[in-house]
Amino acid sequence: MATKKDLTQKTISMLLAGKGKKVKKYAGKHVMVVKNKIIPMKKGEAFWRDFEKLKKEYKETPVSLFVPRPDISYILILCK
Repeated sequence: MATKKDLTQKTISMLLAGKGKKVKKYAGKHVMVVKNKIIPMKKGEAFWRDFEKLKKEYKETPVSLFVPRPDISYILILCK
């Protein structure tokens, strides 16, 4: 049986790898992931309401991430 963290990690891996039917829908967007649920991020106060609602409903902190588009290369620069 998969644990809660395993479901979240599996969903995140699927989104970042560009695999799965749902990926095209979220490509190029910021989303929150908790277990196997994917929720598009909203702006401002709506984001925080969704965040708190998910945290309360699933008893787990949602992970926010950007789902890359497959036709664009991204460069990540880390500054100290």
